[in-house]
Amino acid sequence: MPAALVTGTFNPPHMGHVKLVKAAIEKRDHVVVVVLAQPHDRLAANDRARALLQDCVAEGLNEAAMTIVHGYESTPYKPEDSAVAKSNARVIEAHLRHTPPVDLLVTSEANGEEFASLLGLHHHSFDPQRSQVPVSSTQIREDLISNWHLLGPGSRELLAIRAVFIGAESTGTTTTTLAVQAELMKRAGNFTTTNWIREYGRDLTMRKKEQAEAMGLSEYAVPWTINDFVEIAIVQQQLEDVAARTGGPVVCCDTDVFATIIWERRYLGEKAALPMPVDSQNRIYFVTQPDGVPFVQDKIRDSEELRISMTREFEDDLISTGRSWMALDGNVETRVALALEAIDAAMAQAFDFHTH
Repeated sequence: MPAALVTGTFNPPHMGHVKLVKAAIEKRDHVVVVVLAQPHDRLAANDRARALLQDCVAEGLNEAAMTIVHGYESTPYKPEDSAVAKSNARVIEAHLRHTPPVDLLVTSEANGEEFASLLGLHHHSFDPQRSQVPVSSTQIREDLISNWHLLGPGSRELLAIRAVFIGAESTGTTTTTLAVQAELMKRAGNFTTTNWIREYGRDLTMRKKEQAEAMGLSEYAVPWTINDFVEIAIVQQQLEDVAARTGGPVVCCDTDVFATIIWERRYLGEKAALPMPVDSQNRIYFVTQPDGVPFVQDKIRDSEELRISMTREFEDDLISTGRSWMALDGNVETRVALALEAIDAAMAQAFDFHTH
């Protein structure tokens, strides 16, 4: 049996799109999804396609029942405009030359029947009143934060701002991260699900300390290895991804893979092997400064003398890799206010779909 076709910009993907894909599978067992973007769009076509697939799988749809392709076209995607629609149809037909055959177009659009005829396909209208998910991509683009709950996990992971707090030991990093999370949650709405990610490296440090104590050795007797830092990087990224998929528009990260690499270099020196991760436009770093913060030794931290050199190392690597960052000093209230101002600016820029 030929497959059904679903097509659009999916800018961004949302739960209405997932229900549309599900309806198409129910009609034909298999669906071909064509994701089309403009070259100047903020969200790349391949990122939208990946997020849509993740959203569909999270809702229980069979990945094998979906063929999702993506591409770009210079003509805006406007099936309701007859002149533009002809160009759109030609682009879609070109993509369909490389997919399973289709015979049915499934849409929620008023002009779906006319567009299906341009493609030489039958048409099935699904929920044209959008009663199942009462929102469109246009509405979401206009107010992403208020409509955040209508995004699937893949789209949340793609769009969430990662506020990453890093710093030398005993500089108030965790205290500041938790305080920022608390202030964001006070905003209510979709911010009530703001997630905080713990520092997994600290968990592993405590485990090593317990291993040493069990063997009757000093707390530093179990050495750090490359595999330890690989584990930290993998788990830290997993924690971050889960937090982004399940939380609000901002994820408060108490370190990340970038910081893990710097700590690996601190402990392993020339043996350090982790590659520097690619930066993302939705990530902003905050470096907590040691000034005015009393050093508290909790038996697993380095010495107080290393705080300044480690702080400078974080800053130098942020600069050399072109990452967006700011320094946080002063008391907790001052740090939180500075961080929130920067986070709001980052959201305003990242969630503006009208600019690139």
